[in-house]
Amino acid sequence: MEDKNIIPSKIIELETSIKLLEYLKRNNTIDDGMYNFCINKLIGKLELEKSKIDKNYINEISNYKILT
Repeated sequence: MEDKNIIPSKIIELETSIKLLEYLKRNNTIDDGMYNFCINKLIGKLELEKSKIDKNYINEISNYKILT
């Protein structure tokens, strides 16, 4: 069986939030302080989610909910 590049939806959600903040920062919608605060919180959550990934986490279907 070949390995597939499977990414849990929570990680995709966090990365999308980071991209949104980068967009808001580029358009001067949020200031540097708010940007840095939010990015640091999201990176912490992202690292926590990535540290949870193991064989059981990958096989758990509830980690792949549909993002809406």
